[in-house]
Amino acid sequence: MLLTGIGLTCLIGGSILFPNLPIVVGSIIKIIEETKGYSLPRNKVRRTLKRLEGRKLLYIENRGEKATVHLTDKGKQIIIKYSLTSLLELKRKKKSWNHKWFMVFFDVPESERAKRDHLRTFLTEIGFIPYQKSVYIFPYECEREILLVKKIIEGGKYLSYVIADRIEYEDEMKKTFKL
Repeated sequence: MLLTGIGLTCLIGGSILFPNLPIVVGSIIKIIEETKGYSLPRNKVRRTLKRLEGRKLLYIENRGEKATVHLTDKGKQIIIKYSLTSLLELKRKKKSWNHKWFMVFFDVPESERAKRDHLRTFLTEIGFIPYQKSVYIFPYECEREILLVKKIIEGGKYLSYVIADRIEYEDEMKKTFKL
């Protein structure tokens, strides 16, 4: 949950795109309260952040009463996954389906097979469903999220985003997404 809060704070504040931009602990707590509907004790947040710092996912800079969180490169990828998963799940819960399909296509060269496999895993983990081997589908608008994936994930430069009014096997996809 804290990783989600950090990720959402980063996405909203632009820290993912500008990793040197600090994240204030108070902002993380506020985002968690707004998105999850409950508050966390400040000392619990600080303890969890210290554990994440120990895992080298972030580092904390203390300036008097104010603690600032900075993401490491290792932490950025994990934070992105948690925050995108949360954002897309929020879209699934709060939006009504507009009868459009949002698809991601990719064509990663064979010489970069590891990037292709990572891209498949990542898209599945954040909530997309495979439509074909290199085509993934989602029922809600997600262009901003895909732009972020393209900038940050290895192999993202091979992604293309498409919006479709109809797809073959639509009934199967509706069942899969519980539409």
